[in-house]
Amino acid sequence: MLKIITKKIRFFLPYLGISGLYFSLFFIVIFLFHFYINDASLQGALNPFYYFLRWDSIHYLEIALGESQASVFFPLYPLLIWIFSMFFSPVSSGFIISFFSLAIALYYLDRLIKRDFNKKISHHSLLLLLFFPSAIFLPLIYTEALFLAILTSFFYYLGEKKWLIAIILAFFATITRNVGIFLWPIFLISFYLQLNVHPLGYVKKNLNILLRKKYFWLSFFIPLGLILYCFYNYLILGDFFAFINYQKNWSDTHVFKWPWQTIKEMFNIIFHLGVNKIGTFNYFRIIFVEFGSFILLFISNIYWLIKKHWPYTLFCLLNLITFSTIFPMASVNRYVVVIFPIFIFLAQISKKQDWLFYFILSVSYIFFFFNIFIFSSGGWVA
Repeated sequence: MLKIITKKIRFFLPYLGISGLYFSLFFIVIFLFHFYINDASLQGALNPFYYFLRWDSIHYLEIALGESQASVFFPLYPLLIWIFSMFFSPVSSGFIISFFSLAIALYYLDRLIKRDFNKKISHHSLLLLLFFPSAIFLPLIYTEALFLAILTSFFYYLGEKKWLIAIILAFFATITRNVGIFLWPIFLISFYLQLNVHPLGYVKKNLNILLRKKYFWLSFFIPLGLILYCFYNYLILGDFFAFINYQKNWSDTHVFKWPWQTIKEMFNIIFHLGVNKIGTFNYFRIIFVEFGSFILLFISNIYWLIKKHWPYTLFCLLNLITFSTIFPMASVNRYVVVIFPIFIFLAQISKKQDWLFYFILSVSYIFFFFNIFIFSSGGWVA
């Protein structure tokens, strides 16, 4: 038993090393940028780690310390910060959670891709993920690294047909982010496809087979996390869907529109408003960063549909529908960083053309460090 544990730890160490190097690179670049930006909004902060406390990070810490209620923010991440704060400072706890979460995410993503594809695709996918422009949120006190760790481990165990572990992980996903509920239909379709079912025309027979399986019924444990959180919202705030309704007060960009309305409005910005109306930077951010991320997800969705990889197809599609109801697609570039099938797709289409892979990676590098620069100067990234 001890030998098995030692072997697993030894196998996991390289991913801890990669996570450590990644965090070190990120922190060093932030400090360097911050040092040379004289008008940076955080200039003169006594604790250098406060450079990294921005936007949602502060709210997660406030929730963990009991200074505010979790309405928009789901509870798992602040709960973990609260637990770790028994041994470390709250700020250190947040970074420790993100550090280990990133290592776990890399570990499972590497194993998953090597199992389904090959080593080259795996290495390329990991690089594209780590230097994706909005990957700057992975080392911060944000849910990105934690949610990515849950997602990659869920899909890994789903492929291994370890249904109970996948169910438990999906439950944790539903109390990490609202889109965690997407893992329930993904679990059901994956579980259904591995059954010895009749052709699709035999709906009644197929349902009878499915209803006799215990893991079908156990899968109802997955949405329980979201249901419990809704009840928490009702007890504390008097609103079952406070995490949705409070978004209206959180930002004027969180406006619901039907997908076709959102697409129409985006094209209106591109062809009618233009740079003169909304400014060069905002035009670039909305069109190339936010809408560009949406288009990348859309193309990835088509790719996995053609490949008939139904779990990835459904995962991309559900996120695609969600993003298409948000106008003007604020923070889409941040949300897609955890949709790892995108990076497998990019690695796949460039596997025979190394120049294409390095071109994609180079473009990602440029925007990655540009986002770090914006972050260092106190600007809004996503």
